[in-house]
Amino acid sequence: MRAARRALSCKEKGKASLLSNHWKIAAVGVAAASTALLGLVAAAPADAAPQPAKSTACTANVGDSGLSAAVVARSHQRIAHRTIRTSCDIGIYVGAGVTHVTIDGVRVSGAHFQGILAQKTSYLTVANSTVTGNGFQTIDPSAPALPGNGLHSYVGQSFGISLFGVSHSTVRGNAVFNNGRGGIGVMDNGANNPGTITQNTSAKLVSSSHDVVINNRMWANYGGCALVVATQNVGGSLSDLVLTGNTVNGTGMSKAHGPDVGGLVVAADPPNSSVRNVVVMHNRISNSFEGGVIVNAEAPNSSTRNVSVIGNWLSRNNWGAQEAPKTAGVIVFANAFPPPVPAAKNLGTVVVGNVITKQFYGIWSMGNTAPITFWNWIRVTSGGVPIFHG
Repeated sequence: MRAARRALSCKEKGKASLLSNHWKIAAVGVAAASTALLGLVAAAPADAAPQPAKSTACTANVGDSGLSAAVVARSHQRIAHRTIRTSCDIGIYVGAGVTHVTIDGVRVSGAHFQGILAQKTSYLTVANSTVTGNGFQTIDPSAPALPGNGLHSYVGQSFGISLFGVSHSTVRGNAVFNNGRGGIGVMDNGANNPGTITQNTSAKLVSSSHDVVINNRMWANYGGCALVVATQNVGGSLSDLVLTGNTVNGTGMSKAHGPDVGGLVVAADPPNSSVRNVVVMHNRISNSFEGGVIVNAEAPNSSTRNVSVIGNWLSRNNWGAQEAPKTAGVIVFANAFPPPVPAAKNLGTVVVGNVITKQFYGIWSMGNTAPITFWNWIRVTSGGVPIFHG
């Protein structure tokens, strides 16, 4: 049975809906934020999405997900040098416990939800592939609105490449563009499975850890961030992640699909969730609708710990004034709540050696703990502030 899904995100508006389910209290001082960009994506006409001809048969209800897939991987399988043009819900599905899968030199297009979806597994490699034209059928007016962002969809998250509860894995050298709900997403799994219709409310938490996302190129991904690592379950966690050498080039506003969201996000979204030991290094991010690099703790007792933002090149980001009031290269924030609700926390965030240009704010932060900043080369626009903490 199709059930309403919770959409937690790289950035969220409507945080009160989420918090009321767990704390029965509205947040105060919440920084404006949203992954799904309420009103912009939902308004996109259905006939504007790519509609490639179906060329691969679909396997129904893979992994009891409520979704179909064109290719269902087996353990130790190598899927290489193939073109998968499909109208299934998922292009390639890597299910729970299906380990040591390699996807190399593949082109995936036309999947209604995710181009590649892997969940509750490990030792996956996705390399040298092109993932484009997927995820444009997730918006469904008949679906209930998702708490947290208002989108009408039966799945909470739906990236070109989705790793949900996946560890010891690598996403390397891929071109991910023109997808309808974001580029690359690394998230936890559990009672809230972010990528499926069918849900198991008694499912155990499964973290994503020891993953590397390296040397990928992302542009024109709508309705979700270019690259995001974020918790999606109460008490969920992510750890020991490396995001390096990736390029995000924003393409502005699409009449059909809204803004190219862009950005690189590290986020602890639900209450009691945590993201720790993340290296964001040597990425090039420009012209994003949201901030270039965002580190945020959203909900009560959520936390980010030991996130290092090192040697990135950032320019002309947050032109949509999403988290900060003007354009900003690096954004770090923890939301505030009235006592006795435990605070959200950003602890041990280090921003060092970055080149930040053509931004009003070089580094913008808010919360009880400011990030440690040094050796950054920052050139702001007229009247701008190189480093701001409020």
